[in-house]
Amino acid sequence: MSARADRITEAYLAGCAAPDGPLRHARERLELTEAQRQSWPRLLPRPILVEEAEYRTFGRDLVTVFDLVTNLPQRLFDGDFARFRTALGIDDRHAGFMGRLLGEGPPPLYGRADVYYDGSAFKLLEYNIGSALGGLDMVGALPKAYLRVPEVAAFAAEHGLGYLDMGADLAAALRNAGKAIGAGEPVVAILESPGGMTTYGRQRRSAAEMLRHNGLECHAGEIGDLEFRGGKPYLDGTGVDVVLRYYGLEEMLGHPDCDALLEPVFRAHEDGEVVVWTPSNVFGNKGTLAMLSEYAGVFTVDERAAIERVLPWSRMLGRPGAGPDAGRIEECVQRQDRLVFKPTGLYGGQGVVIGREVDARTWRETLDAGSRTGSLVQEVVRPNLEAVIDPDTGARSEWYALWAAFMTPSGLSGGGIRAIPPGGTSVITMSNNASVRNTCLFTC
Repeated sequence: MSARADRITEAYLAGCAAPDGPLRHARERLELTEAQRQSWPRLLPRPILVEEAEYRTFGRDLVTVFDLVTNLPQRLFDGDFARFRTALGIDDRHAGFMGRLLGEGPPPLYGRADVYYDGSAFKLLEYNIGSALGGLDMVGALPKAYLRVPEVAAFAAEHGLGYLDMGADLAAALRNAGKAIGAGEPVVAILESPGGMTTYGRQRRSAAEMLRHNGLECHAGEIGDLEFRGGKPYLDGTGVDVVLRYYGLEEMLGHPDCDALLEPVFRAHEDGEVVVWTPSNVFGNKGTLAMLSEYAGVFTVDERAAIERVLPWSRMLGRPGAGPDAGRIEECVQRQDRLVFKPTGLYGGQGVVIGREVDARTWRETLDAGSRTGSLVQEVVRPNLEAVIDPDTGARSEWYALWAAFMTPSGLSGGGIRAIPPGGTSVITMSNNASVRNTCLFTC
């Protein structure tokens, strides 16, 4: 991290050192709504700092990578979507849904980049391109809550801290999306898959609250809660203009009423009754990053430079229905300690295997199976460590930090952190690692 960010971080930690230090118990003094408390049950004791100029420079590279990924059908496959999705190992059933509302041009800039800082630069691990972005409700709201703690506000003023506000940027993007159907001030519905509100309702209600705080009428529910009147969807008795889609394709395909639930939404979008925000998640397939890495020669000098700055070495390993990719498997066996394996179509850390954390037999078996189902192998990036003072004991510890950089049509719109203490697996995901803690970013 930059010398400025490091210096201010040490000043913040100094304010946490003594039992009565002015910043030590800031987390416990946060004034949060009930929705926020339920959505953020495990918070790190302090925010993380980043130099704004460095972060925004990285954000510009993320815009370039987004543009390249979403133009891959044109750049590599002469605009042939069928060839593109076949190269990614996407079968006919998935492709039919992914392509239904794809449109002629690329989707709007929207996504979450999962990133490590390796000590000298930000490196892109995954690019979640689609509307189902976890953690966005924290990006602007948690810094605001911290600044309502007088001691934090004083520290921020002294050191020139600020933050990027995802809520305002997303609200502006959804307002603009609603203009496509003539909605002056659109009603937004955050929609989960069937049963999704049981698992993720806390986060969706918090996101809806964030959008309401930014002036939008917003409701949260499940796709099955929609009613259709004259082709227009209604949720909670209110006509919906924009759908912020959180129903994932895998969950929908696993439901017996998949087609019956999706088809009315497809038709409403096609007929101009509603706008489905980022209707396709095809570009979120991890194999797209492997394409950028493997076929860098087709891009311009400036594009290649952006790819090389932010993307670790990445390669596809087979695709569904194919036989073992013997040559690539042997290469990955030799590089086991330097690689991570990721299924291309999954998310949330599912199926991720880090080479140095398993034995040679398990690694080879993982590669062999992945060669048949579609996967990505990527050079491991060592994450930076962030120091934390425990508010109860005063003990100082270090945590690995996974950065989340959120993008909207206005560009970089803020970020957040998921962190774990060293030891055990280094896969950082809220769903299956109880050690993970969240926090927000302040810029300096």
